[in-house]
Amino acid sequence: MKWLDDIKTAQSEGFDDLDGRDDLPGQALAESRHWARTLFAQGKSPYDAACPVRRKVHHATKAAPDFLRHEYEVDGLRLSIVEGRSFALVILARPSLDVLALPEDERAAAISRVAAALFHPVCVSGGVCFRFPARIEEGTFFSTNPDLDPRLLGAWQDRLDGGIHCGELVFLAYKHLPWMAGFADPFAWLREGEAIDRKPRFRFPFRKSGARRKRR
Repeated sequence: MKWLDDIKTAQSEGFDDLDGRDDLPGQALAESRHWARTLFAQGKSPYDAACPVRRKVHHATKAAPDFLRHEYEVDGLRLSIVEGRSFALVILARPSLDVLALPEDERAAAISRVAAALFHPVCVSGGVCFRFPARIEEGTFFSTNPDLDPRLLGAWQDRLDGGIHCGELVFLAYKHLPWMAGFADPFAWLREGEAIDRKPRFRFPFRKSGARRKRR
């Protein structure tokens, strides 16, 4: 996962604590809240959690883009969600579920249960259908739809990825808008700018604003 490398670079550069939500640009906060409500099951998002949430931010540098990190615990699961402009990486602390400590024939079912508990029912209704490899071990990657290019998603729930990274279970959800091709600039998120969660009005090309056709 390329974004894992970006997050690793950002961690080496450092995250700063946020004292409150007001420390984020209004549009970035609105987008973060929108996607939290869209991606996660009720009561599981970092804005719905009953317990305290610690938030940190990494402002874009030449080496790594903007990131917002939420750290909290819900239903006995210690979560760290690293949110970029176009994705949310969910990291489950190893003490909450040590997948690699389970018997091999129980690992896939345990992963699917956690995903079903965390993510919005629109994604996991009927069960989470990850395409698991024959063995789940360190470095394993799996997806619900590995053949679908994330840049071409019709909706975020069309593909949910996961894997085992540094012994921890991680999930990757794409914050993809169906009317956009590709993803928005990840280096220009945590500053005031143009909203991307609102579909732009269609304008007829080559027509000047205010121009009207003459009636006959």
